[in-house]
Amino acid sequence: MTHAPLAFLCGTDLDAYDPAGLAAFHDSSPVLRRRYRKVAEWTGVDAGRLLGQGRSRAGPHERALIGRLALATAMLGIHDVLAVHKIRPGVLGGLGVGTMVAAALAGALPREALIRTLAGTGGAEGPDRAGALALAFLPSGADPEWYRGAVGGAVRCGGFLGRDTSGTYRVVLLTGDGAALARLAAEAPPGAVRISGSSRVTVHSPLGGPAHAEMRRLVRGLPFTAPAVPLCSALEARTLRTADEVGELFVHNVVRPAELGALTREMAAHGTRLGLVLGPSLPRNLLRFPFPVVPVESPDDIAPAISAIVECGVEMSPAGRAVPHWV
Repeated sequence: MTHAPLAFLCGTDLDAYDPAGLAAFHDSSPVLRRRYRKVAEWTGVDAGRLLGQGRSRAGPHERALIGRLALATAMLGIHDVLAVHKIRPGVLGGLGVGTMVAAALAGALPREALIRTLAGTGGAEGPDRAGALALAFLPSGADPEWYRGAVGGAVRCGGFLGRDTSGTYRVVLLTGDGAALARLAAEAPPGAVRISGSSRVTVHSPLGGPAHAEMRRLVRGLPFTAPAVPLCSALEARTLRTADEVGELFVHNVVRPAELGALTREMAAHGTRLGLVLGPSLPRNLLRFPFPVVPVESPDDIAPAISAIVECGVEMSPAGRAVPHWV
């Protein structure tokens, strides 16, 4: 059998999700529970809050903080659970917070440094701190900036996620002022603009100027190293190979639009035949990919992932330096 790399995709929190899958993972997996304990040690945010308890009572700033820590913790922990089953990535990449998590999983940044960075961003209040995200479903061939006439500069295109599975729509990530996005959703055809359920820091958008300056400051003190596993960028079809390139990815990730197609094309260029989406970080069964993808966000997803690995003939353990996952 010819073996090909297995890709791990680390998305961003693009839509509301049912936390039951992660809660079941936490209850059933000592490996995952250990990851939540480590994050609690580093940040003071306990597992209950990371699994969604009390989130509805938190203010926008706290919800944004908990949201990015929760997603990162889930993806790190699920990676570790898969490693117990000898399922390891041959190539990595992500969107938004997932870009940073993928860098840590590739061995380019210690996990504690990643989590402390995520916990430390968003300290200053400003328009980009009360941002919101939305998915827009545009007819094929439609102008992706059709919304500018309605809301001016308050909303920007944060990324292109490609076509839906039917090929009917182009899926675009919009970021910006929450009120402006709500007006846009009300004026658009029903279902054409779907706002994510919680406020957060604006990502992949020129509106994130203050966050961009803050990330540039933080990056100067981070101990980046060259990735041990191929790390693909969602900002352009490129594989990052040096510590400096990873640092620049962190900085530009805040303000430059992402393109899921560029990321997956680069993964496909590495020979990828299958991708596993870690955690509830990309909408299920919505987007078209150049290779099969299987989401892993609950214990019930492990068996389908293993079946897909066998069927696609992908490598269970890639060659090269192993990335430690116990810290």
